[in-house]
Amino acid sequence: MQNKFRYLRGCLLACGLTLGATSALPVEAAGFLPHRAVYDLDLKWTGSDSSISQAGGLYEFEWAEACDGWTVMQRSRIDVVYSTGDQIDFGWTMNSWESRDGTRYRFFIRKLQSGASVEEIRGDARLSEDGKGGVVNFVLPSERQVSLPPGTVFPTLHSLELMRALEDDGLPLWRIVFDGTGDEGIYGVSAVLARSFEPEQVSTLESPLTVGRRAWQVELAFFEMGENQELPEQEQTVRLLEDGITDEIELDYGDFALDGRLVEIEALPISECSN
Repeated sequence: MQNKFRYLRGCLLACGLTLGATSALPVEAAGFLPHRAVYDLDLKWTGSDSSISQAGGLYEFEWAEACDGWTVMQRSRIDVVYSTGDQIDFGWTMNSWESRDGTRYRFFIRKLQSGASVEEIRGDARLSEDGKGGVVNFVLPSERQVSLPPGTVFPTLHSLELMRALEDDGLPLWRIVFDGTGDEGIYGVSAVLARSFEPEQVSTLESPLTVGRRAWQVELAFFEMGENQELPEQEQTVRLLEDGITDEIELDYGDFALDGRLVEIEALPISECSN
């Protein structure tokens, strides 16, 4: 089951840009606030055929800025109780670095079950500057090389593209993104605007980082790359504030959904050499 749980923040992928030889040029990060956020995860609904009776957990996300790029840390633990009384807990940690020009990406992922590591994934990826694709060198769990198709971007660049598209009324969008998770780490993601919010309509934590911000509710669908992939592997609905903070998350896995609520938020230092 844990393979179904996609990473959250890096998935904010910009779409609608024509696939093909799209340039991987950097996107201006002005207004995108480096931050650490913590979310409570609770069971929102289950399908009629679902065997899950309870589910919940915690998700932590950190987006930090450095002179040479951006770092992202994600940590999650999810507890599931079935109608039979059986229980499982699992989660993951993910640490990544992405260069400012969007052409280099390093990642380390650890999958956890019952508090113990059950799989580690490590590697680095490079994209050509002309958008003609790239290559990934996996080190763990085994050494192998994977080609990246033209138009691929890495997670942070995609997040910045999505924020720019929201500002410019540029949705719906489509993008191919490599994040390192899954068998190949490559997903096609569609993004559709569901609703816009004015500052007075946003009710979230009483924090200067979240109060008085515009927001957009975005529906994201993740597709594995390949033929005949008509249905997404997973869907997410997120509400994004104009400074890049997510304050609401819904994770739809088909037979059940989790609801994420922002419970902690803090700003991280802005790099003095970012410009």
